[in-house]
Amino acid sequence: MLITHAQRGFRLGNARRLAFVRRVRRTVSILSLCLAWLCANGALWDAVQVFAWGKMVHDYAQMMPLEKAIAKTFDGSASCEICVVVDDAKAQQPAQQVERANEKVLLLCETPTPIVVSIPEFEWPGAIDRTGLTRTEPVALRPPRV
Repeated sequence: MLITHAQRGFRLGNARRLAFVRRVRRTVSILSLCLAWLCANGALWDAVQVFAWGKMVHDYAQMMPLEKAIAKTFDGSASCEICVVVDDAKAQQPAQQVERANEKVLLLCETPTPIVVSIPEFEWPGAIDRTGLTRTEPVALRPPRV
């Protein structure tokens, strides 16, 4: 079967397209997982708060010097609408309490036990030399008769 140049290019194009789709699918799944983790953790409100601070600094910096804008943003006297929404949402969110056992689990500081791999010295009992073994006791049964 003869494959034309156009068909060969079409096949290579499909392979590239398939690789691109796989990369996009992987990236979208990782980003979705990160967003779900942020939502479950409550860290999404922290990200919204950071956005609000940036917006406040930007707005105040247009009317006053940057260092005064930063000071006014973080002094807490003038909260923007986004900051009020974030504070209300954090207040309504139930506190997550994790039950812990009486034992302390310190996985960060725990050092694993070292794994020692060595070849054990092993001697066969009754060996005369390392090339072969010899029997040291007599055979318990007589050999069969033929």
